[in-house]
Amino acid sequence: MSRYKRTGGDVVRWPDNSDARAALAEWLAGSAAYLSGDSLDFRGADLSRLDLLDAYLADSQLVGVRFEEANLGAANLANAEARGADFSSADLAKADLVGCAGGAARFRSARLFAVQLDDAVLDGADFGHAILNSATLYKTDLRGANLEYASLRWCKLGGTSMPTVLSGARMFGCQLDGAKGAVVGPVFVDEGATRSLGGGDLEAWLSAQGAESVRVVG
Repeated sequence: MSRYKRTGGDVVRWPDNSDARAALAEWLAGSAAYLSGDSLDFRGADLSRLDLLDAYLADSQLVGVRFEEANLGAANLANAEARGADFSSADLAKADLVGCAGGAARFRSARLFAVQLDDAVLDGADFGHAILNSATLYKTDLRGANLEYASLRWCKLGGTSMPTVLSGARMFGCQLDGAKGAVVGPVFVDEGATRSLGGGDLEAWLSAQGAESVRVVG
């Protein structure tokens, strides 16, 4: 039996916007195969634990929306405004977050396998203990993000001209086996976030964490 839910009675809090409420109600009633919420305003909603597989939320307003333990597998959140949204323990496997603005969002313990994060702005976001295996992060802005104990195995960390920006990120306990690409540092590598590394020292540290080939370009 699925731990995810899909009935109107399972919505913790409905969106404030009437168009977003109508789209959510239509989907919950079974009139649509997936939630079609592109360009709609879902602010004020708590959609925790809902089964939002394949949801289409591109260009939507998700600022402060709660998706804790929700299923957002293969969902489209491209260019969504998601600052301060809470995706803790959510499943976003293979989701599209290209261009998403999610500064200070929470992805703690979330499953982000093969997620697309290219051009996303996620400064100060919390990815502690999250699984980002095989994610793509070309030109992803992770300045000041918490990546402690996150798994970034086999990630594509951008290219020389489109590096992943990790300046000020906390990466103690990160797993980077097979990761490739280019990053901008420096990053904090100790548990107390007092020791930062950049340049060749950061490259050596990344290699020691299992990275296959990651260049520090800034």
